[in-house]
Amino acid sequence: MSKIGYNILFYCCCVTLAAIVLLPTYREVICTTAPVAACAQGWLGALSGWAAFAGALAALPYLAGQVREARRQTEFIVGDAMPTANMHDPRETRIENAFSSRLKIVNWNRHPILIRRITLVAPSTVTLFGVEVEDHDAGRRGVLQQEYKRGRMYVPGWVDRTRTPTVAEFDLTFSTEVPALIEVAENNLVRLPVTLAIEITVADARHRIETLIVERPDALVLAG
Repeated sequence: MSKIGYNILFYCCCVTLAAIVLLPTYREVICTTAPVAACAQGWLGALSGWAAFAGALAALPYLAGQVREARRQTEFIVGDAMPTANMHDPRETRIENAFSSRLKIVNWNRHPILIRRITLVAPSTVTLFGVEVEDHDAGRRGVLQQEYKRGRMYVPGWVDRTRTPTVAEFDLTFSTEVPALIEVAENNLVRLPVTLAIEITVADARHRIETLIVERPDALVLAG
């Protein structure tokens, strides 16, 4: 249950308890015409309805979570799931003194996507210095690089579910000119938290534009 749900349940319980405690004290005020027993029975009956209402409110966040999860699974089955993106160190960085970060975009959708642009959101002390398309086919890499520069890099949809989904990869170079970061850098490299925004077009019936947010707490940044 979410924090909001717990708060609603807590306050409803407080109101119910306060009503039960204060009823004997103020029965002369609230029970002016009916007998005390009948009045108390009526009030307790009303409170039971409010208690049921509070229980229903407390269950709403859980039911909403169930609905969201069912919708997510349905979208994945029918091929309407959103593409995902993550950032990591490529193998070259792990075994050599390289300084790029690998951005991986996986298209889980049955429709193709067009990668429009990759933008550095944060921090302001870092610059996205270079964006290079990574592909094992050198000839295809050049075509994809041109497509990306034009804001229309094509990534096929995941139609054949017996195969792995289509992946697009980029080598990103981040740099900083902040003196304090240059001083603490090792081999002209420093690790900083980085947030990217990836704007894509999902080529379905509506050709809708979506934005993928990628956060990495320890991206390699070229200092100096």
